[in-house]
Amino acid sequence: MPLATLAIAIEQQQWEMAALCLLLGVTRAAAALPPDAVDGLLELLEAGPKRPQEGPLQPRGSRRGRCR
Repeated sequence: MPLATLAIAIEQQQWEMAALCLLLGVTRAAAALPPDAVDGLLELLEAGPKRPQEGPLQPRGSRRGRCR
């Protein structure tokens, strides 16, 4: 499926078709990787997202961390 199919599915809010397009793309990309790279990717995905070291995210417009 070309990328245009994904774009059309998103425009028409056909979420199942969009999900299938993304799944096909990920499958094709994973098939092109060496086997040990796929194993490493799966381990990362199983670990889940890492928590930030600092507190909760700052709301937009916050001055914390901005350059002056």
